[in-house]
Amino acid sequence: MDVRCADPAACLYFLTSRPWGDCVKCDGSGFAGEESPLEIFCGYCDGSGLNEYAPGGITPDQISDRAKVRHAAYVARLTVLVSSVRLAVAA
Repeated sequence: MDVRCADPAACLYFLTSRPWGDCVKCDGSGFAGEESPLEIFCGYCDGSGLNEYAPGGITPDQISDRAKVRHAAYVARLTVLVSSVRLAVAA
């Protein structure tokens, strides 16, 4: 699996310690708009389609279902990476 994060455990903590919602620039698509013809992915969210919010800055009702699904997929992927590193170290 390709990892864009040097420390999956730190990234997992980062993703689970604050609320995340749809990117305000690309509306959660992850793709750059017509205003950025030389870019494929949104530069604001780096193509993730998600933005970090301060605790209390967004309510669960304001987070779209698609953002919740994307966030859960990132968390699940990092959980697998962190678990496999822990198993490798224990062996």
